[in-house]
Amino acid sequence: MITPPIIDMRLRPPIPAWTRGTVFKTAMHYPRHFFTFKGARSAWTESVDMLFEEMDSAGIKYGVLVGRASAGAGNLGGVENREIVEAVTTYSDRFLGFLGIDLDNIEQGLAEVREFASCSNIKGISIEPGSAREPRWSDDASLTPIYELALELDLPVSISLSGLLSALAGHDITWSSPVSIQRVARRYPDLKIIVSHAAWPYADEMVVVALACPNIYVSPDLYAATAGMICADSYVKGANLFLEDRMLFGTAYPVKDIQESLRDFLGMGWRPDIIHKLLWGNAAKLLKVTA
Repeated sequence: MITPPIIDMRLRPPIPAWTRGTVFKTAMHYPRHFFTFKGARSAWTESVDMLFEEMDSAGIKYGVLVGRASAGAGNLGGVENREIVEAVTTYSDRFLGFLGIDLDNIEQGLAEVREFASCSNIKGISIEPGSAREPRWSDDASLTPIYELALELDLPVSISLSGLLSALAGHDITWSSPVSIQRVARRYPDLKIIVSHAAWPYADEMVVVALACPNIYVSPDLYAATAGMICADSYVKGANLFLEDRMLFGTAYPVKDIQESLRDFLGMGWRPDIIHKLLWGNAAKLLKVTA
């Protein structure tokens, strides 16, 4: 199958900003604990040059660095926004970035977004309400200034939700439910919302919420790019029926080898006529990038 240029919507590169703290080690949770996830060679060796070779071999033009600023939650760690800007500037032909906001210090996060939003290759804002030190629902009043600033700056917001992410932060998996995102989407119909990790394992609920709200984009990453993954068929059915313009591809590197992730994704049963949208078109339009 011939694939178009690809945008990987969730990629944590082996650069010092990630590897010197706990973020990269947390992202390696699956390969460190389950033999079915071998991880990428570039991840084990922490080689960015090897990562670029792996990206090239899979046809991935851009990897999206989704900021994490949740240092107070478990061992998730965080990455400074200044370092995200440095990474997407240094590797401007490979990386796009989302600025993270620490929900323990929203005011500082908002100030950093205002400072860095105009930097080249910065494409959005990232929050992780279900895995913050004190978890909260996506429609919590404390998050209102974040959504309002995103609208002001015309930036999409990535809301990362997954049962594993909540569990690693020390919370129960119900915090990964996407129901509260529906309320946000209806309150701000012009706000583009990307649900990173696609609220797994609440895949059915995620698909229904996205069906009801045309400003929600579903980004399952490894949960739709791993052969045999539970719940993945819900994302596939959703895209094939009515979400073909709002489903996004991602690897969640360094969880798996990038070529393996792409191979597994292509084998999931997507309609052949929408593959180009899932791999490139939807993300390119949303993030305003060209081939």
